[in-house]
Amino acid sequence: MAGHPLGNVPSRHRRGILQLAGVIHCTTGRTPFAYIRYGCYCGWGGSGWPTDQVDWCCFKHDCCYGKAEAENCAPKTQRYTWECEDSEAKCDDIEDKCQKMACECDRDAAKCLAKAPYNVTYLFWPDTLCGKKSPACRDD
Repeated sequence: MAGHPLGNVPSRHRRGILQLAGVIHCTTGRTPFAYIRYGCYCGWGGSGWPTDQVDWCCFKHDCCYGKAEAENCAPKTQRYTWECEDSEAKCDDIEDKCQKMACECDRDAAKCLAKAPYNVTYLFWPDTLCGKKSPACRDD
């Protein structure tokens, strides 16, 4: 992890509901607060059409959590242990199905966010501008 006094040493994390926040910070270097009220899907809930690439990342993350919930998991509150290594969250050592699903959803969302251009215009985007039509979740 950059800035660690011993060099590039992986750091281990175990958190509750804020695990996604840690994974986002690890992967993007940004504060997770930058995504709390971004577009139509970043933060709690979500509806309408995603505004941009960042919002699509959040939409896909919601879909991923939906798949985990369909497997009787609770990804929004699932605790799991992960490592931040070279700006990537590692979920490899997780054996519990629900923990692994939650970690992989969070990791994939953070990777997506790291690649997507951030547009401050969509921060605090009003729900009324999201529209009524929503895309369907895909199985990929």
